[in-house]
Amino acid sequence: MVTLIIAEKPNVARKIAYALAEGKPVRKTIGKVSYYEFTRDGKKVIVAPAVGHLFSLAPKTKTYGYPVFDIEWVPVYVAEKGKSYAKDYIKALATLAKRADEFVVACDYDTEGEVIGYTALKYACGVDPSKAKRMKFSALTKKDLLKAWYNMEPTINFGMADAGIARHVLDWYWGVNLSRALTSAIKRASGKWMVLSTGRVQGPTLKFLVEREKEIQNFEPKPYWVIKMLLEKNGEQYTAVYEKEKVWDEEEAKKVVAEAKKGPAFVEKVEVKQQRRNPPVPFDLGTLQREAYSAFGYSPKKTLDIAQKLYERGICSYPRTSSQKLPKNLNFRSIIQNLAKLPEYKPFAHELLGKENLKPVEGKKDDPAHPAIYPTGELPKPGELTKDEQNIYDLVVRRFLALFMEPAVRESMKVIINSNNHRFILGGARTLKEGWLKVYGKYVKFDEVILPAFKEGEAVKVIQIKREKKKTKPPARYSPAAVIKKMEDLGIGTKATRAQILETLYSRGYIEGKKKIKVTPLGMRVVEALEKNVPDIVSVELTRAFEEKMEEIMAGKANKDQVIEESKEQLIKILQVFKEKELDIGKMLLESTGTGVTTSKEAAKKAGAVKDTNDEEKSDGKAGGGTTQKAERKPLVVGKCPKCGGDLVIRYNRKTGKRFVGCSNWPKCDVTYPILQRGQVIPTGKTCCNGAPVVKIREKGREYEICLDMNCKDWKKKVN
Repeated sequence: MVTLIIAEKPNVARKIAYALAEGKPVRKTIGKVSYYEFTRDGKKVIVAPAVGHLFSLAPKTKTYGYPVFDIEWVPVYVAEKGKSYAKDYIKALATLAKRADEFVVACDYDTEGEVIGYTALKYACGVDPSKAKRMKFSALTKKDLLKAWYNMEPTINFGMADAGIARHVLDWYWGVNLSRALTSAIKRASGKWMVLSTGRVQGPTLKFLVEREKEIQNFEPKPYWVIKMLLEKNGEQYTAVYEKEKVWDEEEAKKVVAEAKKGPAFVEKVEVKQQRRNPPVPFDLGTLQREAYSAFGYSPKKTLDIAQKLYERGICSYPRTSSQKLPKNLNFRSIIQNLAKLPEYKPFAHELLGKENLKPVEGKKDDPAHPAIYPTGELPKPGELTKDEQNIYDLVVRRFLALFMEPAVRESMKVIINSNNHRFILGGARTLKEGWLKVYGKYVKFDEVILPAFKEGEAVKVIQIKREKKKTKPPARYSPAAVIKKMEDLGIGTKATRAQILETLYSRGYIEGKKKIKVTPLGMRVVEALEKNVPDIVSVELTRAFEEKMEEIMAGKANKDQVIEESKEQLIKILQVFKEKELDIGKMLLESTGTGVTTSKEAAKKAGAVKDTNDEEKSDGKAGGGTTQKAERKPLVVGKCPKCGGDLVIRYNRKTGKRFVGCSNWPKCDVTYPILQRGQVIPTGKTCCNGAPVVKIREKGREYEICLDMNCKDWKKKVN
């Protein structure tokens, strides 16, 4: 009897092999792919890896129009350029499958992991997926993996597999067809090619960002006045604020100041309250992403990528979870004993180990697949973690320890000062008992404003009473973390994919700004054009309805094929309307893009209309998914030539491969400019020295405006 275990990634395959082997597993190779052999319970076991998605969706016949629905699963190296590495893994699994009598899927236990396992079995191994067993685990520790081995599910989870397959098909249908439609619209209106994209989740997400942008643009500030009292006690000065936080009438504000100055001022009332603050609940993925953004400024995708690495090292549990509950059978004491070996956590761990009962605080949210995120108790080796990884690990560990600690106690003081029948409020707050703040306080901000003792009736020494004119501010732009929270609240996207949807909007040039997201003119016009002509494309309600259908498939309450067919019929109706209004949509889009602007070579390679890819749900950090169609790629126009008026475009040296800017009328015109070799180039429409164009360079979340005349004294200016 030979058992073949299919893992999701090479390093996970190694973890599984070393956890299950009786002794040391033997590492072997087929081509460039490593796999492991060992014995367990008298069985010969082989552990071999996939490398994320090995198979993806692609059209059965090559076509450039829309709509297209006749698709099939193909190897990712057929579907996408740059995926040739997958060929070795497919070959290795096919070879090893011939030697196996029993098959076990040990990919991540979620919809994507189930799709990876399902397609690997069916298309690489040539095995009926219903014949395979399933290892289910939430952490890559030896204990968890042995438990999964001895408690194998008799089959894979077909509810998750069907839901995952349906999601891939729906996202391909919507992402590819709608992106092709947008590209066709702008080409029909301008005669020029430009990469544009939208999708089932991408469109509604961009819509609520546009709505916020319009709120900001249409906002009209209103003046108001704040009245403050500066007082003195025990040689210290304090500021009290008039009970009406905003006074909208200037004459009223003047009157209050004039009358309050007459006094006398005295303490009318002192209110002191104490409040217990319970520890925060365990991390689900969304909460971890928001906390990491607040603490370190990490984007949601970066946090997920780091958390995934910590999971694959075995030191944290599986991150793609919406649960705020910990496993009931988790050995909390053992984990805390191990964490006590790390100096930074030793005092907190020892305090907890002195307790008889270790009962964590838990939240309301649950996830049938995985518990909340927690440290496994396996410790990182000295120097093993990067600074970013150490930061996320510290966040997870401190949050975990805080769950078992006593509540914090906060005291608030409210002093009401009466001056000639006008009341001012002096507020203070302090921590009386740290409780869980001892371990997690570095990530929680509480104001510590300590006031002296005040007695009711005592006179107050007033130094000054004045009014300050202010203006109302527009609503704040979304931060990346706030976008993830909004998507959660709206019920669009999944815990594993929301971060990548946001990254997609950046890469398409629809949004910009690292900390505060601003929608670009292109992003605004895409939503406006769609909302005016085909509003269902950006409908939150429609997207949420299909998300609910996916949940029903997973729970066995809906049929996968029926949901796919319903989605297809809905999309056909949408595309019929789109075709009727294609020219109008294209003209609206041109108002923001300009007829001469196309995307850069790098952006074109990534973007939706020429990359028929699962643009929405491939974004869980797992490799594979999608198919590429070739399209004519025109050079990026960055401005007008100051010498002849031709287009200045990005060109590439045939010998060196390096890029530069040159005139489209070459060889008649010899104007050229050097340009930075890295980063996405974005035209700005501006010019600088002697008519040289100014472009924006975007690289790794940073942006620069650059004058192409390198002799310019201010040639490089950081924008973000």
